[in-house]
Amino acid sequence: MSETNERPAGAPAPPPAPDRVVVGVDGSPHSLRALDRAADEAALRGTTLEVLCGGVPPRRSVVPETDSDRERAREASREVAEAGAKRARERKPELDVVASGVAEAAPDALVRASRTAALTVIGTRGRGGFRGLLVGSVSLRLAAHAAGPLLVVRGEEAEPPDRRRETVVGLKWAGATEPVRFAFEEAARDGSPLRVVHAWTYPTLPSISLKLPPKEPTEESVRAEAFLRETVAPFHRQYPDVPLTTEQHRGSTSEHLIELSGNARVIVLGVRREHRRLGLQVGPVVNTVLQHARCSVALVPVPASTS
Repeated sequence: MSETNERPAGAPAPPPAPDRVVVGVDGSPHSLRALDRAADEAALRGTTLEVLCGGVPPRRSVVPETDSDRERAREASREVAEAGAKRARERKPELDVVASGVAEAAPDALVRASRTAALTVIGTRGRGGFRGLLVGSVSLRLAAHAAGPLLVVRGEEAEPPDRRRETVVGLKWAGATEPVRFAFEEAARDGSPLRVVHAWTYPTLPSISLKLPPKEPTEESVRAEAFLRETVAPFHRQYPDVPLTTEQHRGSTSEHLIELSGNARVIVLGVRREHRRLGLQVGPVVNTVLQHARCSVALVPVPASTS
């Protein structure tokens, strides 16, 4: 039997449920693809799936919003969440599914839910998305604010994803092991091979734009190899059965990851939120990969103190 969760404003947050998968739905085709992928992810983890539908942010109007307006929005969210939960149960009958319809705006509800979820899943674009953007405003806001791992499911990718395709993780910051751990866990769960990519460029002299890598190993390349090897080694010992490839790429990080996405199940990236004029935002590599990758993209928060 389905259940609808609704937490009154000001009520304490529920206790952490780190094994819960949360998916945002709004009835659009993109969100239904995300729902199917979230059901698969929850089944792989053997955990509960929460199907969450948030309300629409109130429009500016001279007429104040009434209690009946809020109740209609809440009821509409319940119906969409229940329909999504029914679809998930039909896809994975063994799955424990909870439907959550709330009047709270969808981005706010998903950010709050991400604080107690092992994984939050959303589609690339839902209703009301701007034309020309492959990733909509809700996806970008979640990318900048989700408290835990976020999986953005591409609208055009095949379902279910081919398990022979790679899990790819981009390695950037020293000490940022969270994305690597997430990628190893994903590959171990779904049986996909794992590729760990460290992309970097040789330093160039001012006013010289041409970057020609030297023929002999340099101090930078030796350091890069050691960084990649030392970061991956403890996880490879923990997950020895995961087929592993490590790769140094000298050049554009985003371009290389987009190229690899054509044969990947998921691209995993660490995300360190940056305070800019418009508030918290993701960096240029994350934004570019989100817009152009040909597979799903998983964003794993990295502490701001990471160098």
